[in-house]
Amino acid sequence: FFFRGTNQSKEETSTMCKATSTADSQLRSNAKPQCSGSKKSEKNWSSTKLVIKSYAFLPFQIALLLVLLTIAAPILFVFLVCHDLIMFALVGKTYLYNMSWEDPAIDQRVFNLKDDDHVITIASAGDNVLDYLIEGAEVTAVDFNICQIALTEIKIACIEHLPFEEFFRIFAQNDIELLRERYATVLRGSLRKEVQDMWDAQLPYLKSFMYSGSSGFLAKLLVKVIIPLCGLSFIEDAVRRRMPKKEFLELVNKYHLQVKAVAWISDKVLLAAMCLFAGVPKRQLDLTNRKTPLGDVLTHIFYNTDLTNDNYFYGGYLLGEFTETCCPRYLMKEHYPALQKAVAKKRLHLVHGTFVEACNQAKGRPFTVSSLLDHMDWMPIPMISAELALLTSKMDLKRGRIFWRSFSDTVHSPPLMWLNAKKVDDHDDKVGMYFSTWISHTKDVDFEALDRVDRLAVQNKGLLSQLKTGVKIVTFPMLQSFYKMSAANNSKSKHGKAMEAFYAHQKEDYDSFRENMLHGRPWLMHSFPIKKEGKMVWVDVGGGTARNLEFMPKDVVREKFSKIVILDISPSLLEMAKARVESMGLSDIVELVEEDFTNEAAFKKLPAKGSVDVVTMSYSLSMIPDKEMAIKHAS
Repeated sequence: FFFRGTNQSKEETSTMCKATSTADSQLRSNAKPQCSGSKKSEKNWSSTKLVIKSYAFLPFQIALLLVLLTIAAPILFVFLVCHDLIMFALVGKTYLYNMSWEDPAIDQRVFNLKDDDHVITIASAGDNVLDYLIEGAEVTAVDFNICQIALTEIKIACIEHLPFEEFFRIFAQNDIELLRERYATVLRGSLRKEVQDMWDAQLPYLKSFMYSGSSGFLAKLLVKVIIPLCGLSFIEDAVRRRMPKKEFLELVNKYHLQVKAVAWISDKVLLAAMCLFAGVPKRQLDLTNRKTPLGDVLTHIFYNTDLTNDNYFYGGYLLGEFTETCCPRYLMKEHYPALQKAVAKKRLHLVHGTFVEACNQAKGRPFTVSSLLDHMDWMPIPMISAELALLTSKMDLKRGRIFWRSFSDTVHSPPLMWLNAKKVDDHDDKVGMYFSTWISHTKDVDFEALDRVDRLAVQNKGLLSQLKTGVKIVTFPMLQSFYKMSAANNSKSKHGKAMEAFYAHQKEDYDSFRENMLHGRPWLMHSFPIKKEGKMVWVDVGGGTARNLEFMPKDVVREKFSKIVILDISPSLLEMAKARVESMGLSDIVELVEEDFTNEAAFKKLPAKGSVDVVTMSYSLSMIPDKEMAIKHAS
């Protein structure tokens, strides 16, 4: 019984009742109302009895789950440690997503797509791509996993060559035999070579689209094992019978212990494994500070969506197929002519590669919508910065919209912050797997996403030079008295003398040596906001050798900045900065200031208060004793 929850037929219920103990029969007899004709009372008693029996079996369920989890512990540990390694090993061998895990209803609401729109997006399983085509937009879809491209392309081929009834049987009802027949006779010839190779290898073994791919495997594990073990099979039964939401929530509340058990197991035990097969990399997983992220998702699905009637994302997994009344729009008959028309007009362009490669290949009309799904969660700051720089250069600056979802509750990366994005109302999102949704209108953005230069201009002087500089740093505490005497130092402060003594004998190799250690500096410079209007004033505190200048192309520096001040306490490092500034031809813009930033006297040599746009401290704050004063002066 605890494997099936409330999902019994009348015959099963009758058999179960006959097998109950005498005490249970007596309890049923005593509790049954005198009015035998009351169907409502019979129903209430049935629900109550099921809950009582469910609680009775709860200890056995917990015991069995603990045994299974103990057996699976080594595998779960490997998933935790090798999360990204395993996930990216699947790329190119299978598709991760058997359906697109973004609710297109939210997209429709904020995009308001027209025939003259051009959308660039991630292909994923192709579901949302097809939804955009229904709206009439031109679409460029990109994915670096050829298997995701293959899944999208075979849907396009079916739309082009098959009637709706066959299309529905294949992708809604998992009629794989029909797909094999049509693939051999009609579809294969219309696919590109690499897509043919993928389906030639995988189609013979495909059993169901709904449970295919890594996310489909995860769904099958949850639906066929975890949910039944926790006594929640009533969910599948409710979806199958299209139970009214109010009645369904009453059942959820009655089975709250089992629901909590599933949430706890998901969050505390299976989180890494589930996210791995769901195609969620560790970087994205680390973005949330919620204690029970999957528990929150479960709550959202039950209470904020109509799971039993129109949430095809989870309904499809629970039933193993889509139905005519609960399916994505591309599987609805009334939208099939629009899809056929869009495919005939070649309104979809599929690109196997990265988003950057898709932008570089883009020709013709600029993009009016960039639907980034959640892939900004996957990337570090420099990659986001580089992608946005290229993307915005290809967009319609008057009509452009940049749209993304995130596992974070806030805008998680500085390059995204400068887009002046607004939070989208997604309370009714059927997926519920993202904790925030954002849209930016390019016409409302005051900052410009411009490319940065990550390559160090200074040549590496070789291993011997590196070792020599390393020895100087390591031996400084013992030889600092000698260094202080030999350094030409006019600093008035004790700290200034110490800093000059430390840097004077390593200035020539300072940049090449520290480039291998200061990995956060590119992140800082890729986070640097640049105003569209230009005329910016930048003060680089502890800017040393002016290395930060090289992160921006010279023409960008000259176009966007009216004044740059590099302040440092070490004259030796500023000597190197002077040579760099002159070699870049920026002496008319860049001013070098030798001063202790914590001294009030520094302000006499700096731009007027209130006139500075950006103050940066690239690892210099850690070298300043009075950090509070440094922050105060910066602000």
